[in-house]
Amino acid sequence: MLVRFTKNTPSAPADTLVCERPDGSKMQSVMPRQGILPHDAFHFVVETTLDWRDAFFGQIAAGAAHDALRSLGHGPPRSLPKNSQVLTAAALVECLEATQWGGAPDPAVFAEELAAACRRRRVPPPDISAEDLARVRLALREFGAAWRPLSPGRSLERTF
Repeated sequence: MLVRFTKNTPSAPADTLVCERPDGSKMQSVMPRQGILPHDAFHFVVETTLDWRDAFFGQIAAGAAHDALRSLGHGPPRSLPKNSQVLTAAALVECLEATQWGGAPDPAVFAEELAAACRRRRVPPPDISAEDLARVRLALREFGAAWRPLSPGRSLERTF
């Protein structure tokens, strides 16, 4: 699936996400801004780096609606084992976004924060090694290095 992240003007309330599925259908939605990267970019980087194929972008590739997934991952806690990778990804993204504001804690503290975020969503925490976490953080820095200099109206295209 082709994923296009488009930067809108600084005065716009959000950026734009377009996903072109293999069957030719498209999904377009707004991407909330979260510090240095749009929220959905965090999901993309996490899921592609960890090869999570059944989380947010995997569900979009399968035809799910963006808004329904957003409410599932970030709405009231629910117990949905069928979608546990969506909920687990949401917990991990939440923790990674928090590091933008407070700095990156050591891996043990991060694991505790991730476990708490997963408990709120009623899913087990993922088995993320310190090396996995380092790979995700590096991939986020690389995505950010490509995203930040984009002028409004320009896009980054990636494949999921």
